[in-house]
Amino acid sequence: MEESTARKLRFGTLQVVGAVAVIHLVVGVAELARLGRAGLLGQYFAGEQALSQPEPWLFTLAALAILAGILATSAGALDYRRAYVLGIGVMVVFVVGWLAWHSVLEHGLSGAGEVASADHSHGGLGEVVSSHYIDPLVGMFTGADQPGQVTLAVVSKTLEVVAAVLLGVLLALDPRVDDPDNPVARMGENVDNAESD
Repeated sequence: MEESTARKLRFGTLQVVGAVAVIHLVVGVAELARLGRAGLLGQYFAGEQALSQPEPWLFTLAALAILAGILATSAGALDYRRAYVLGIGVMVVFVVGWLAWHSVLEHGLSGAGEVASADHSHGGLGEVVSSHYIDPLVGMFTGADQPGQVTLAVVSKTLEVVAAVLLGVLLALDPRVDDPDNPVARMGENVDNAESD
């Protein structure tokens, strides 16, 4: 892949990965803030709820980790290959975690999840994808009345899959992956060398 094409693909991928981070940060921080306003944040972390319903703090930490990875890569502290592999890993964890949450974990950890109503049981992964992704996705385009959280989850899952694919393409084709030296870090060295001359 030519450097100019790779640069455009890196920029587009950065936008998608950044959007995933922002969605998770906003959702996580908003829920933690809601708990804080209600005076329940201490109870949340001191009791079992932080383990049975970990989305707020997991989303917040994951989003901060993504943003830290972006900054570390741009500063030259993280090489492109490692950044792409870690990014793919995070996106896969988001998607697999979402599938597990709505299937084998039954909306919670430690057996203390939300009580699922009789009409909210899943017949497997296909049913999870159908009821939690495809149906809401169709609803977005047909004007169905659905909660904003459902729409945001569909957007998030779409962006996560797109990000994983784009990061995979970059991992396979980006010329900077073959170059062990991060070019951004080298630019800083070139400036230092020019000033010392």
